[in-house]
Amino acid sequence: MKHYDYVEWLLYKNKALSSEKLEEMEEHLYNCDLCMDIFLSLIDVEEIKIAEAAIPEDFTNKVMNKISKSKVTNIKQKDIHKKKSEFYFQFGIYAAVASVTILLSLGGFFTNFVDAVPKISASIEVNEEGLEQNLIVKLSDRIINSTSGLISRIENNQ
Repeated sequence: MKHYDYVEWLLYKNKALSSEKLEEMEEHLYNCDLCMDIFLSLIDVEEIKIAEAAIPEDFTNKVMNKISKSKVTNIKQKDIHKKKSEFYFQFGIYAAVASVTILLSLGGFFTNFVDAVPKISASIEVNEEGLEQNLIVKLSDRIINSTSGLISRIENNQ
């Protein structure tokens, strides 16, 4: 981030720069505390008094009343309520899943499942014709045959 020096901020304050440069420096002021400090140091007591005279005495009260009446607070309350309900919903799902897992663990479901998988796989008959039509099996067979052929050719050449 490029910072501006004291002289540049003095030129900015006196509006002695191009309009593009003034806009660029103003945008920079929104993001840079260091340059904001330099710019604020250029404001003297007389300018503060002039600014205070331009502001009506009830300015603060009017602004505070508008803030309290704004819908921003209502939106924030809705967002907070929505986030709380999402949290409780997700917490309920996690609690339900944990409860089911505990019940299944206590009932020995997983132990029975682990014991049943080898029995199920042993009981399944492998159809050779179905395997030959499987493209993955064909591909792995071709790779094995090609590799074996390559090794045989290398061994025969030596």
